[in-house]
Amino acid sequence: MPDVRAEQRSVMMAGMADQQFRTDLYRGTSGYYDRYRLPYPTALIDDLILRTSADGTGRLLDLACGTGQACFALAGWFAEIWAVDQEPDMVGLAAEKASALGDAAATGTERFRFVTCAVEELSAPEQTFDLVTIGNAFHRLRRETIAAQVLRWLKPGGYLALLWGGPPNYGDAPWQQALHDQMQRWQLRPGAEQRVPAGYEADRAAQSDVDILRATGFEIVGRQEFPVSHVWTATEIAGFVASTSVLSPAALGPDAAAFDVSLRQALLEQEPGGQFRQDTSFACDLARRPA
Repeated sequence: MPDVRAEQRSVMMAGMADQQFRTDLYRGTSGYYDRYRLPYPTALIDDLILRTSADGTGRLLDLACGTGQACFALAGWFAEIWAVDQEPDMVGLAAEKASALGDAAATGTERFRFVTCAVEELSAPEQTFDLVTIGNAFHRLRRETIAAQVLRWLKPGGYLALLWGGPPNYGDAPWQQALHDQMQRWQLRPGAEQRVPAGYEADRAAQSDVDILRATGFEIVGRQEFPVSHVWTATEIAGFVASTSVLSPAALGPDAAAFDVSLRQALLEQEPGGQFRQDTSFACDLARRPA
């Protein structure tokens, strides 16, 4: 007798493999992203450097790099850094930051190489990188495809680090519930659902990131979490939300101004003083290509 559940899962997973997020999800958000996304904690970066034995001589590949939150934090521990993102605005701002540091890729001799393309389309030499980082983005990539590519790009014994954390809407405080409600209501307005592929949540529930990495051939090193306490202002929260793919000014279009007013009002109703304390944590899921 055929295994009906297995067949259903096979069909579902085949459909998931064909899903892809829009290529312009973060268009126009780079300034908000760079200013209002919380940096990775120093403790996380220090731990990652220690666990991967980074010593300033290796190569780092930062995938879906955004404006470089991960690669700039780690830059002092690598001789060469590739930073890749499909959003030209993100890559452009990251390159400007490197140039301001005197570390641009203008002549081809400096440490940074910035690449504008989808991660799935990246052409990179095999067995080249000591560490690959993906910050708050693995869930938006074709995970099976990217895991297999990263395994080839890493040197034997090299590491993949999935970095997570930072959104102010994760928590149980009344202001966080108000923020969550506002974000849910406005991102479910007519037409907004088209920004996220149908079945996306089902895909993540069906297979965890760790399951995919292990099935690809990675050794799972484990997860480390790092507590962070931060006090937001209403302007900072609004800026963070403007950096997201579903509630950026470009995504909201003519509704952007009304959303901003509604969001700030809802927040200040909960905390009239305008100070929003969040106790949260960042995390690093570390995996290794077998030596």
